[in-house]
Amino acid sequence: MEHQDIFDVIKAEASQILDADTDLITPDAKLGETLDADSVDLIEIAGVLERTFDVQLDDHELHDLVTVSDFVNLVAKKRTA
Repeated sequence: MEHQDIFDVIKAEASQILDADTDLITPDAKLGETLDADSVDLIEIAGVLERTFDVQLDDHELHDLVTVSDFVNLVAKKRTA
């Protein structure tokens, strides 16, 4: 269930920050190619995730993310650490 909760927050924030159609925001959606997210967008979304899930996401970790699922997995991993 935790992965779904993280995905739901990412989906809500990405739809607002990126002005993306929610139908495009799927676990397999590519952050850059499909959703047109740049590094500033990812940092903004990460800030919300940090506050919501009480995790610390480093900027360099965000550069390695390719898909929404990668983002979800990173936050889930940080929560268990």
